[in-house]
Amino acid sequence: MMQTDVKGATCPKNVATTIYNGRTRVKGLLISATAAADTVSVSDNSTVLFTYTAPAAGTFNVLIPGEGVLCKSSAVVTCSTNPSAVAFYG
Repeated sequence: MMQTDVKGATCPKNVATTIYNGRTRVKGLLISATAAADTVSVSDNSTVLFTYTAPAAGTFNVLIPGEGVLCKSSAVVTCSTNPSAVAFYG
């Protein structure tokens, strides 16, 4: 069983935030959306691994199953114009 300390990083709106520069796993996201169709994407450096699109305005907890999404070089979270997020990684 893999155990790591989980950390959180604030990801402001309208910016790409490198939450960790190196190999890590994104474990989850807490997204604050102001409108439907707000998007938050998780990338490994410049390769997008997945994008979450908010169904409505509100706060959404995005749970990632298993050990999380592996980012081999760096974990980057990009929020579109309106949403912000907290990314959990480790």
